[in-house]
Amino acid sequence: MAALANRIHRVMHASRPELTPASVEVNAHEAIGRALDADAETARRAAEQVAGRRVLTLSRSGTVLDALRRADPAPTVVVAESRPGREGIGVAEALAGAELEVSVVPDAALAATLADASIDAVLVGADTVRPSGAVVNKVGTRGAALAAAHEDVPFYAACATDKIAVEDEPAREEADPRTVYEGPAALTVSAPRFDETPAALVTGGIITDRGVQPPDGVAALADELASLRDWS
Repeated sequence: MAALANRIHRVMHASRPELTPASVEVNAHEAIGRALDADAETARRAAEQVAGRRVLTLSRSGTVLDALRRADPAPTVVVAESRPGREGIGVAEALAGAELEVSVVPDAALAATLADASIDAVLVGADTVRPSGAVVNKVGTRGAALAAAHEDVPFYAACATDKIAVEDEPAREEADPRTVYEGPAALTVSAPRFDETPAALVTGGIITDRGVQPPDGVAALADELASLRDWS
């Protein structure tokens, strides 16, 4: 995740030139407050995009969950199960607890759901956004974006600006292979946690605390974040 590195660099940049422990501590507390405010503002802006609409989401994003709960009028939500991990089940339960109309579908049914269920928008979170505008998120996001593009359904990713990476680095992480297969056969099992959705598929835009950004506008924000690294 890019957010941690960006926020550390932001604190250290603000603590120049002395870089004393006291100044770092003060700026760290301020950065925590800014981060919470950025998440809340991102959720507010995302809520505006999905209010009263039929929305599909997957995985678990605190920002997306907050947006769906605060949207007024309330959206109708379809949640992908989100294997491996099945985080979507917890999201669906939380939304149902907030009295939203919610349904759950298996990941394999995402394309059919987008074709048949009158979905108005896809809204997901992001673990990282590349300078190119590509979105790294839970595996299955790319497939949902491809299906959304085919059905002409806008695809949004929501995240605070600090989740924008300043460099393109691979995001490869494997889940426990037993989440896919535990049988006796000698199989090679792949259980990726993340995939990367190309910028061209993020058709609705990237919703941030600084507004809805077109994917090709992310590079300028990445440059801004990169400038924070000159503290050292």
